Amino acid sequence: MIVVGRHVFFRAVLRWGAALAFCYPLKHRERFWLRAVELLLSLMALTWLLDPMAQSNSLVQLQVSLLGMYIGFFILLGAMIYACVEIDKKSALYCAVWSLLTAQTAYEGWNLFELLCAVKSHPLNINSVPVKLLQVLTGVVFYGVICGTLARKIPDKGVYHIGPRQLASAFFMGIMFMLQAALLSSAQALDWPMSVVGTTLIGQLYFLTLLYLQTELFKKSDLQKEMETLNLLYERQRQQYQVARQNVNIINKRCHELRVQIAALRKLAPDAVPRETLEEAENAARLYDAGANSGNEVLDVVLTEKTLLCQSRRVQLNAVANGSCLQGFEPGDLYALFANALDYAIEGAVRTPDPARRNIDLLVCVRQSFIVINVISPAREPEAAATRTEAYELKVLRRIVQKYSGTLTTETQNGFFAIKIIFPLKQGE
Repeated sequence: MIVVGRHVFFRAVLRWGAALAFCYPLKHRERFWLRAVELLLSLMALTWLLDPMAQSNSLVQLQVSLLGMYIGFFILLGAMIYACVEIDKKSALYCAVWSLLTAQTAYEGWNLFELLCAVKSHPLNINSVPVKLLQVLTGVVFYGVICGTLARKIPDKGVYHIGPRQLASAFFMGIMFMLQAALLSSAQALDWPMSVVGTTLIGQLYFLTLLYLQTELFKKSDLQKEMETLNLLYERQRQQYQVARQNVNIINKRCHELRVQIAALRKLAPDAVPRETLEEAENAARLYDAGANSGNEVLDVVLTEKTLLCQSRRVQLNAVANGSCLQGFEPGDLYALFANALDYAIEGAVRTPDPARRNIDLLVCVRQSFIVINVISPAREPEAAATRTEAYELKVLRRIVQKYSGTLTTETQNGFFAIKIIFPLKQGE
């Protein structure tokens, strides 16, 4: 099968359209369309330089030439995709593999359509306006389908997580795909029976399917690892409640004893220690004797523990909490719920450069037969909010909320981040 339509602009537009289809669903960088036009011009220049290499009649030379083209376009597309959208370098190269294979599929599909028309004694006039319009229409439809399906499904919520193994495997499958493309582009393909041509096309389809299955397997593996980490974090926090409870009780007991001893020393030997020293020691004991009284023992432990943490990190924690409505929760779940919510809020407050804004507000109350929990803290930068540990904290929250048939929403407004949780109030609570 002789490949027709080797026009530089046509081949460049095919690769550009494929790259654009995979870029469009992602978060764009500034001046996205200007960068996209620069990508088209660069592709046209590289196509003008490299495409003449793939004109050999020797199959081996043709394969070597196509592999050289594949590597050249792989590097260029990866760099330009990285420049157009907010993506890391490995993910950009991964998108480049998909873009090249998609463009080659579109190219071979059009050639196959031309061949079928010739077999039916209706050869296409490539230079006619209707045929060119048909090319544009089929290209727009094909890339629109790719953009709405593969390009949106492969990333996880608009973000690629590509490791070295996955990238190397995708690159290898791309090479195998292009070797088969070289077979179909050779002059000898004209003499092949249709069964051989069909087998080669099926082989290309196999590598495309394998590449997609590989992507899904890596996503499933990442999800499994994340779930294992999430389960481990969740169980550790559930078990941590008893330790935190004992620590808070020890602190409160020792602080109470210290205050009694200071009072006795002040009464029995008022002149033995300077008054300022006694007052400083008493204030320190009062500071760490921070036992909360919300009406729920678990919430008291969390508030006491996090209040001490906030004081050490120069954060102000303001709590208005009616803990009596939380009796229907397991202690471990309740501890993990508030510990994760407050830890997330504390990290946001600590990263706020203005000390006056390092405030956290916690509200626990009952409204219209619902338990309402609000945690408001300073909003953090998007880059800081995207770390894995903090993502786990929110995921633990969602798991607990779902366990008790509640709803969780987050909102960022006017420089503040709010976690809003609502649970149905059970009868008798």
